[in-house]
Amino acid sequence: MDNVLIRRVAPGEAWRGAIVLAGAPMGAGGRGGGGALIKLILSDMDNTLVPFGASAASRRTVDAIHACQEQGIDFGPASGRDRGELSSFFNKDASCYNTGVLVNGQKVYYLGEVVYEKTLPMDELRRAESIAARVEGCAFITYRDDNFGDWVGATREELGPMFERVFLCGGERHELDAMPDYPVVKAGMVVMGDNERAVELSRVLSDACPGLSFPNTVVNWLDASPKGWGKADGVAILQKILGLADEEVCVFGDADNDLDMLRRYPNSCAVANANEAATRAARWHVGASADDGVARAMEQITAAARESCELGREVEPAFMRA
Repeated sequence: MDNVLIRRVAPGEAWRGAIVLAGAPMGAGGRGGGGALIKLILSDMDNTLVPFGASAASRRTVDAIHACQEQGIDFGPASGRDRGELSSFFNKDASCYNTGVLVNGQKVYYLGEVVYEKTLPMDELRRAESIAARVEGCAFITYRDDNFGDWVGATREELGPMFERVFLCGGERHELDAMPDYPVVKAGMVVMGDNERAVELSRVLSDACPGLSFPNTVVNWLDASPKGWGKADGVAILQKILGLADEEVCVFGDADNDLDMLRRYPNSCAVANANEAATRAARWHVGASADDGVARAMEQITAAARESCELGREVEPAFMRA
């Protein structure tokens, strides 16, 4: 990681293009070589790469990731989760998550190193925490760097099966106004019951905390993210590190927190189970998460890369020719 600047960015501070990777060309033509159309694949996790409720990526998915990497195509998650949470999804195979855009673009990893990090504004975070903690069946969570979660609100028993999904690295409940004080990059909340309760709480919190947004990314869950910052911003940072043109980046998603990257990149893909907004935003459409839709698409990207090398020209993956 020579000449890579690793830094924490405070709330409201813009990234100024300070990341420079030695030896990586920064021109629009990307790294060149091989003739492959796609050189970087980034996929959302829950309900996209991994079906909701599944504990791990399928063998087919992991094999497809490795096949892409063997063709010189980088892969990484583009997820609301952080790196510590991802290891169990890939059976601790770090090659699947060493590079990625995590915490909805607030953390960018390259080869296992944090190259960008954006913290949340603490005053608004505490305001959101105070509101959410008083909502029945709601747990407001902040995560430490090791993904251990601190929360206020609903008890572990009240959270039921959701507890295991949101506290993959453990957690501790606190009384309101007694949460530990540390810089927070990742936060969110469980809202039990009908998902309309989560949608309504998102509206309330958005009005009370104008510097934050609260997308309902999966059922019974709200992310807490910096207003105006999303996955697309993190993808752009990683893209710059790798020196890639927009069309050399392929992104997969299914939900509202994927919309900015689906709209930003010309080779954007929605899985068949995506919500209406994500389906409209994406240029390409692939199979459902439960049917290994992303893995199948990656297999086609790999096949196109091999054919590109043989023919000496760019070949589009089959799903882009359908």
